[in-house]
Amino acid sequence: MIRYTYPLKDYRNWLKGLARLLNLRIVEKRLEFPPHIGEGYIYASSINQDISYMILNFSLKDDLTLFRKKTFDYSLSLAFSQIDISDFFKVSEQNNSITDKTPRRSNILLSSTNYDLELTYSKNSFLKIVGVLFGPEFVRKYLKKDILLDIMLYTGQRLQNVNKMPITFEYKNLLDDIFDTNPQSPISNLVLQNRVLMLTEKFLNTFLEKHSSGSKPGKKIKEKEKDIRALREVEEILTSNNLEKFPSIDVLSKTAMMSSTKLKTKFKNVYGMKLYEFYNRNRLEKAKDMLLSGRYSVKEVGHEIGFSNLSNFAKAFKKEFGVLPNEMLRNT
Repeated sequence: MIRYTYPLKDYRNWLKGLARLLNLRIVEKRLEFPPHIGEGYIYASSINQDISYMILNFSLKDDLTLFRKKTFDYSLSLAFSQIDISDFFKVSEQNNSITDKTPRRSNILLSSTNYDLELTYSKNSFLKIVGVLFGPEFVRKYLKKDILLDIMLYTGQRLQNVNKMPITFEYKNLLDDIFDTNPQSPISNLVLQNRVLMLTEKFLNTFLEKHSSGSKPGKKIKEKEKDIRALREVEEILTSNNLEKFPSIDVLSKTAMMSSTKLKTKFKNVYGMKLYEFYNRNRLEKAKDMLLSGRYSVKEVGHEIGFSNLSNFAKAFKKEFGVLPNEMLRNT
């Protein structure tokens, strides 16, 4: 296994550290993998002193673990990932982890660098990732207090955000331009910077439209702090191991001390999905972990997460993960 541990402060330094670990040379901001290690490259550059970016386009002949150590300063990492998984992908932080064996991942993850994050890719997986890092000076200079609170509340959900944002057609076109850029072209650096900025602009505009409102900043912050505490209580109910079925909206509204309409709207804005969708995805993630452990039958797993009808369980599971429960069980 290749294991790279690092604090993420600048992608150019990140690439230098990886090159030292593998005893390879960076040529014109680009690290090419020799055949005995893998195939493909990593490119790292910057937009300015506060924003750096990297482009991953490779597969390796060994498992790869990237362990991002938390940093004291608050920076933001934005990653657009398109991964063909050979065996598994695992993401972990503190005591939480997600293991995925679905053949293809395509998602966007916004995270903060103030917590440890570990990503493991099985050998022969093919990674196509564009990562953008906004340094602490950018965060301090350009993110207004109310916007920063929106982002902090969002990134504070950590692994809950891993599968929340898919890569849509508009993002994919820009990503294709990045990966198709000829490195020998005299304007390749300009093209890459332009596409990275367009990706970033599109994401931030979409994020702010979805997570911001127009009330006065001081009042808005207090309201959001109160709302997020209430939503966390609802989240705890929906993710409880003792929950046998989805509770009524009325019960959840009373817990949050909100009207049902406000609760549904606020929950969707913060978590990116409806209440039942969140509950259902959480129990299906639990089912996947149980199946991957190899200690339970499909019937036991279905009943454990609240499905009395195994046919309905199989349909829901395949809709979420693209494979049937028994297929995943066979692959463990």
